[in-house]
Amino acid sequence: MTMATSSTRRQRTFLLGRHGAALTCALGLGAATPALAQGSDTPHRFGLMLDAGAPHGVGLSAVLRPLPWLRLQAGPTTNTLSFGLRGGLSILPMQTFLAPSFNVEAGHYFGSNYNEVVDWLGATPSRASAAIRDVTYNYVTGSVGLEVGAASRFNFFLHLGLSYVDLGVDDASALLQDATDDPDITARNLSVRATMPSVKLGFILYFF
Repeated sequence: MTMATSSTRRQRTFLLGRHGAALTCALGLGAATPALAQGSDTPHRFGLMLDAGAPHGVGLSAVLRPLPWLRLQAGPTTNTLSFGLRGGLSILPMQTFLAPSFNVEAGHYFGSNYNEVVDWLGATPSRASAAIRDVTYNYVTGSVGLEVGAASRFNFFLHLGLSYVDLGVDDASALLQDATDDPDITARNLSVRATMPSVKLGFILYFF
């Protein structure tokens, strides 16, 4: 009788241990399921942005979204005169299909021909413009935007704002000699600064 009782107790202990392990696994899976579901709702973080606007042309940028409300971008640009580089950030205070954005962007364009730059600005090139080949400019833009699909994989946007432009000529001697009719004038650097309206339209495609 004693042996039978001991055997029964061992069987019950084994069954309780097995059921306890199964219960532990079930509880673990139950606890992990909400975490997995929450992870699937995480917004996409990496993508590409293509945009076009005035006065800074067309750009293609890599996009990183480290936080739901913060977007970073950087990449090459062209304004039909030369190529440049830019970087910027956007603040997205609302995670809705239609949402506002606050944007800051800075960029640099490499050397362009003076004739083309002056014509682009709406002025008439000087007779001595052939001697001025290397015109660069930097810019900083602040804008307010409307984002369509801000929390989805595909995002359209329209940004309106102001752009501060600093245009530089490395050697402006020929330009000043032509403007003053004085061949003895010499100059090293010329800087022209202006603030102008800025508009940009584009889209972002997030890959993951």
